[in-house]
Amino acid sequence: MNGSLVMTKSPFVDVRLSLDPVTLDAGLGKRKVRAIEADGNILYDEEKTTNNHLTEQLERVWNEYPNGLLDIKETELEESALFESAVKEREDGDPVEKERDPFKMMSRNEMDQLRTDVHESLNAARNELWFVLELAKTLSASSGFTNQAPPTLNQKAATPNAGPKRGKNKAAVRVNEADAKSSLPTSISMEPPVLPPGTFSVTPSSMPVKPTYTQVHEMELVLAAKQRALDECSSLIDSAVSELQMMAVASERFWEDVGILRNGNGGTNRWAVVPKPDFGRTMQDGEKSKDIIIPYAIDEAPRAIRARSLAAFDLDPTKEDALTFGARSHLRLRVTLKDISGAMVGSTPDSKETARDVKTQMEVAQMEAFDEDLFSQLRYEASRLKKSEIDMQSISLSVAEYTLTFELFDTRISTSTPVSPLCDVIVSSARLNLINLHRHRKAKLVSPIHSDLNAPILLSPIIHALSYRQLCNVVHSTFENFAKTFTSAGLIIVTDRRMSASESSSAAIYDMLLGRVDADTLSEVHTFQLSGCPGIRICTTAPFKTNVRLSNANFEVSNPAELSHILSTELATQLLRWVTSEIRNKIPDHSISSSLFLDELEGVMHLGQKGSFRISLPPPFHSILCNVVYSGETNISGSDSLKLNGYDSRLDGDLHHWIDEVVQMLTLSGT
Repeated sequence: MNGSLVMTKSPFVDVRLSLDPVTLDAGLGKRKVRAIEADGNILYDEEKTTNNHLTEQLERVWNEYPNGLLDIKETELEESALFESAVKEREDGDPVEKERDPFKMMSRNEMDQLRTDVHESLNAARNELWFVLELAKTLSASSGFTNQAPPTLNQKAATPNAGPKRGKNKAAVRVNEADAKSSLPTSISMEPPVLPPGTFSVTPSSMPVKPTYTQVHEMELVLAAKQRALDECSSLIDSAVSELQMMAVASERFWEDVGILRNGNGGTNRWAVVPKPDFGRTMQDGEKSKDIIIPYAIDEAPRAIRARSLAAFDLDPTKEDALTFGARSHLRLRVTLKDISGAMVGSTPDSKETARDVKTQMEVAQMEAFDEDLFSQLRYEASRLKKSEIDMQSISLSVAEYTLTFELFDTRISTSTPVSPLCDVIVSSARLNLINLHRHRKAKLVSPIHSDLNAPILLSPIIHALSYRQLCNVVHSTFENFAKTFTSAGLIIVTDRRMSASESSSAAIYDMLLGRVDADTLSEVHTFQLSGCPGIRICTTAPFKTNVRLSNANFEVSNPAELSHILSTELATQLLRWVTSEIRNKIPDHSISSSLFLDELEGVMHLGQKGSFRISLPPPFHSILCNVVYSGETNISGSDSLKLNGYDSRLDGDLHHWIDEVVQMLTLSGT
């Protein structure tokens, strides 16, 4: 050794270990390998948390005790035996037969049960048939005997061929005796009895003779029925004769109506009477058909309206109407206007059809078809508006301060709505615009190159006209209100209202409703003139434009409701100018009149050292107020007799008297 370290070779030097990734992962605490597939892919177990393990245990306990886990109690477990089950099995009650679904296939057990029931039924039926067969055999055996009565025991049977051979007769007698013995009731038990021959026999009889009085009664009934048949034949002949007479009268009336319609008053060049074509077969020579009338008035209308307007002469004399229509609804168009207060007015309702004249009937029927088409067009245009309510037979929309309603009403039902000429104008405008629309469509079909104009619109002219009418009424009512106020103060006021165009207002509105001119071409000028003042001028242009021209300004107003406030300020200023001019003209002393000063910016008139006063027209603009304000020196040293009270047109009357009092006060004060 010599104190040196001797190195010895370890036995584990040549040991080589190969560690795959799976072993390393397991050593590092990674997921457990579940399986290795053939292609080398490794499948790991899914990681489960503590809650997953608890859930699995709870599921296992629940499966082991499916029906009694919640019923287990600690006291019951202590009292139960050691090897006894803690949960007792529940005994099922009597099975309840469920109703079988008829559309479901039968099971094997059900088919076996059905086969058993059918077999038992067939067996019972076979037994019944066997009994019937035996009974039939018995009856057939008994009916095989002759109708003759059976011979007695001591009597020989008679044979048709009686001959010298007696041995055969004896044998026959013996056979009959044997048959007779077998027919006796002493038969073998459990065998059906053999009935004796001749049992089923029939006794012929004759019908009883009817009594004489019965035969007489039956003859009377036959004669009454014959008379009743003759009466019916007579009435049938009479009805046929009356029918021929009625048809003759109807034929005469037919030609009279045709002549009146074609050549009567207002019928020339308006109606055409032509034969009705019979589509489907060729007319023969001399064959006639019902005539129809074609209206010329609505030639521009579409095909559907013309078809509903056509009528045929009815030759049925029992009907009241001389004409028949394909589809007639008795509905006409009506317009109603309802204001804010709820008051409602409407167009003139068409009276009930009372005349039997064919011309009147045709015109009424055509207007019904025309109004239905008009309502359809109005409903189409109203559907494009935002605020509109559309029903099957009514259209409602808000226009200005009204609720405009178009509706189809039955002419056979009376109405009590008050009549308004404005509603009549609206109805006429809608009808005329519809005719213009039909003409435009026809012109576009005939000559599309030259038809550059836009199609007429029905609702827009009506809405614009009502809106413009409301605007003009607001301006006019505002001027009328101020005119009454100034008139009550003793002032002379002149108001004027005229159309800007050379034509009258009614003609201009009529052209706008018909769509001949645009809405912006219709305008109206309203003037309010006070004597000695420049006045006020308002120009309104359809449908909403309002231009106000004052003494020192010219502008447009977007809200017509503010006109009263705007005009009150302007009229107070103009009235203050006029009062100042009147006071200066009435004061003889030039020094006093020259001391008066009008401040137009403040709207105040200064009366020298006495003070000042202003004029105002407060809402609701029914009175003129003149408020006097005295200076401090006048209040201290002035006399009460020289003071002047304010002015109110509703209490003080004429404004000229108050102006005279002002002049007198200024003259006496010597200011």
